[in-house]
Amino acid sequence: MDEEPLFHETQRMRQPWIWALLALATVLSIVLSSVIGLAIVLIVAALLYSIRLITEVRTDGIYIRFAPIHRSFRRLPLDQITGVERTEFGLLTYGGIGIRWTPDTVAYMTTRGSGVKVDRENAKSVVIGSREPAELVSAFEGLD
Repeated sequence: MDEEPLFHETQRMRQPWIWALLALATVLSIVLSSVIGLAIVLIVAALLYSIRLITEVRTDGIYIRFAPIHRSFRRLPLDQITGVERTEFGLLTYGGIGIRWTPDTVAYMTTRGSGVKVDRENAKSVVIGSREPAELVSAFEGLD
């Protein structure tokens, strides 16, 4: 963990449409005098504001942390990775944003757009959303 990563990226959930929906829910809770509704909206807003997707490429693999859900990094060991490629996906490709599971893929994303698909030997593929997918692929390819 002390080594300097070859690639580091931190993303946050800052899409305007999410905050517009939360603002609308806040206004509705205030208009309807729903203290419980307002409390729930504020808790959800605090959680969304604190979420960070941290991706690192180190000499021994790719590390992913979806904080505060993950308390530590999830490691994709270099010897289990069979391929890394840039990919594009829509908002509903994997069922939305966040950590998403499909029968053959686990996806970590904070927004729609581009990312990297990591194929692994005898395990589910992992899709990592990224604002810098070319740099992420390049850092991984530099490990060979």
